Amino acid sequence: MILYLMRHGQTDWNVKGRTQGWKDTPLNEVGLAQAQAAAEKLKDLSIETIYASDLKRAKKTADVISARLDLPIHYTQKLREMYFGKAEGVKKTDLGAKFPYIYQAFNDIKNPGRDEIGYPNGETIGQVQQRFMKFVNRLRTDGRQNVLLVTHGMVIRLFTESVFKKTIRLDNGSVLRLTFDEKTKRFRSLKVLF
Repeated sequence: MILYLMRHGQTDWNVKGRTQGWKDTPLNEVGLAQAQAAAEKLKDLSIETIYASDLKRAKKTADVISARLDLPIHYTQKLREMYFGKAEGVKKTDLGAKFPYIYQAFNDIKNPGRDEIGYPNGETIGQVQQRFMKFVNRLRTDGRQNVLLVTHGMVIRLFTESVFKKTIRLDNGSVLRLTFDEKTKRFRSLKVLF
């Protein structure tokens, strides 16, 4: 199976550096252009199915791609961004001052207790990883071969840290390609396409 993970297009909150989480912010004009550009780049990749987060910014990104690829979209809460609780709306530059222990532990991928880390009233890293992996495993058992998931930056980052022990921070409108090896039952490669 080839899995394409796409981060939604830009929002005004991305520009302002605010933590969005489940806040339902729409794409801005740049984000819409990023979705259109991505659709052109994805059109020749033999994508069979599109799944997208049900938040506005991911839905609109997926809508644009769906129209260009002539494919249906399946929206799901399982692809939503991490729920940051009391940190939603906080500028990323202020997270360290407002939640110093959490911020430091959150960004230390070697921290053995990291799966239990989450901002107050929000999801933990482990909960997000489990939610996403359960969804990906279901896709694998359904026999999907070339699937596009339009989701969010933190979801993609936590997935790559969990599977590859590597931090990937995708820009808005960017796509990461992962290949799953059925023999070893593991993801064996990842590449940022654009």
